[in-house]
Amino acid sequence: MAVEVRLLGSVTARFGESEAVLRSGRAQGMLAMLAWEPNQIIPDAALIDRIWDESLPRHPQAALYTLAARLRAAFAEASGDAAERERVIRRCGGYVLVAAPEDIDVHRFRSAVGQARENVWNGADAMAVRLLDSALGMWRGAQLTGITGAWADRVRMTLDQERLAAVLACAEARLRLGRHAETVPLLAGLADEHPLDEQIAGLLMVALYRCGRQGEALERYTTVRTRLIGTLGVEPGASISELHRRILHGDLSPVASRIAGVD
Repeated sequence: MAVEVRLLGSVTARFGESEAVLRSGRAQGMLAMLAWEPNQIIPDAALIDRIWDESLPRHPQAALYTLAARLRAAFAEASGDAAERERVIRRCGGYVLVAAPEDIDVHRFRSAVGQARENVWNGADAMAVRLLDSALGMWRGAQLTGITGAWADRVRMTLDQERLAAVLACAEARLRLGRHAETVPLLAGLADEHPLDEQIAGLLMVALYRCGRQGEALERYTTVRTRLIGTLGVEPGASISELHRRILHGDLSPVASRIAGVD
């Protein structure tokens, strides 16, 4: 039976309509760690370090064996097939999750984003938007919900960066398709979340200008400039400054669009 492992939200493993019951955050954490690198041996030492951090149990090796046994039992129970225990196997001093990358949401997300970027390269922005919308739709809230520790924090940071990059790529493609008005609210929300991000500010300036809102586009530049000077003590970079100059003169040519990453 096929398994679907989800990391982009609460960590779960599903077999058809049934979900494996993982009764502890550490069991969920072990599943996440194995699913992050499917079909790869994750050594015991790495798993123990990632699962328990600095709060090691008295007998960490035995505790790891117990977690693996619970994970295997949960797979068998959810699937109704004892053979599904063998999705989590012991090999060469570590554990492996046997699963196709497309069975794991984070790897499907990355595959869809990669396909979208190929479509952008080939000038197929409409297809790129569909792929990116599909990829972003895989997120079901905060990734790795309930899993603590330094490893989980690093993974969350990585995924946050990948998600933001996908959102911006989707916004850029929409702008190239002339879908300016629908992109403004998205970019405005991102600008509030990332007040010092010049790329987001530049895309929002382009979207506002192309909606006939030149004054607001110029105000956006003033806002981000004030924040950069006040927070970091630096002026905006050359790209967004040139974009501001062109909008000020009503000249958002293809050159200016390329500056903002839109053309």
